[in-house]
Amino acid sequence: MTPGLPEQADVAIVGAGVMGCSLAFYLARAGASVVVFERGAIGQGATGACAGGIRAQFSTEVNVRLGMAAKRVLGAFDAETGFSADFRRIGYLFLLTTDDERRTFAESVRMQRGLGLEDVRELTPRQARELVDGLQTDDLSGATFCPSDGLAGPNEVTHGYAAAARRLGARIVEDCPVVGFATHADSVRGVRTAMGETSSPVSVICAGPWAGSVAGLAGLDVPISPSRRQIFQTEPFNGLRRDAPMTIDFHSSFYFHPESGGVLFGMSDPGQPPGFELAVDWTFLERISAVAQTRWPRLLQAGVTNAWAGLYELTPDSQPLIGAVTSRPGLWIAAGFSGHGFMMGPVVGRLLADMILGRVPEIDLQAFDPDRFGAGRLRPERNVV
Repeated sequence: MTPGLPEQADVAIVGAGVMGCSLAFYLARAGASVVVFERGAIGQGATGACAGGIRAQFSTEVNVRLGMAAKRVLGAFDAETGFSADFRRIGYLFLLTTDDERRTFAESVRMQRGLGLEDVRELTPRQARELVDGLQTDDLSGATFCPSDGLAGPNEVTHGYAAAARRLGARIVEDCPVVGFATHADSVRGVRTAMGETSSPVSVICAGPWAGSVAGLAGLDVPISPSRRQIFQTEPFNGLRRDAPMTIDFHSSFYFHPESGGVLFGMSDPGQPPGFELAVDWTFLERISAVAQTRWPRLLQAGVTNAWAGLYELTPDSQPLIGAVTSRPGLWIAAGFSGHGFMMGPVVGRLLADMILGRVPEIDLQAFDPDRFGAGRLRPERNVV
């Protein structure tokens, strides 16, 4: 056994992104002994590369509830952990092009308001244009806006949870790749790493885009695949107000929001093959620019100074896998968030901790049962960017 690596723990967590660190904090706060294994550095995987969005505008009830709860958790983050989440309620503005998009989002708004998201509302194209200077809206059918949505700091939240968890006694071991699981028959009894082995009655996979590979170490084939997403950052310029909302052109998936005096922007690529590619493809910027030219041409006035790529963790229904893996007693998973891991991490960590500790979580996560694919119990999330 390597010095400093615990021989035993109540819970062993694989992955120190926002999900693993959040879970570690809530478990440690409840008195559980926790060890987290991270193959690199805290928050340097998918979490560190995300755009930082926080919203409750989803198409499924469970995700709306999670989004609302996440905003409450982040609003109280300082009091709960002692650190800032850099949570900025600048709002989320969805731009809708087709009549079908407008009708679908209108149905979602009614559902969201019925669940208590009282500040979400439909907008006319003209009202949307008033929120973002220079926005082109002549071809829009409508929009939706929720002012309590916004942005938080991925590094701030993840490192805040990590520091608070450590303060409560959790161990987070960096630069420690997981190489397998300790098993007995079909049960998982602990985690094997390049530094040694820790036995635990509960092991949790919080490895984001790498969750499928980690699950494979336990002989499992889970439907989680990595996919590259690219983000670009402009130089400082005055083309966008600092209080402008996160704006998403839903039809094209082009999005942008104010960041560090400039603008952070990106767009999904339906043709992107699965894989762990993280090199920036600068030719993709030309495709984004073509969309920006028709939707928000002011973006073309600013020079791009930085770009990076991160990974989504995609599932067939764009919903995560959260819970116990019935075929491997002792093994749990929280992964496959399809781009929503950072925004859901704060609340999912708390809810999953309750489940592991035998408590009833305040939000029912049965819709995310890891066994649902074989049983055909799918309720896809439509509002994926």
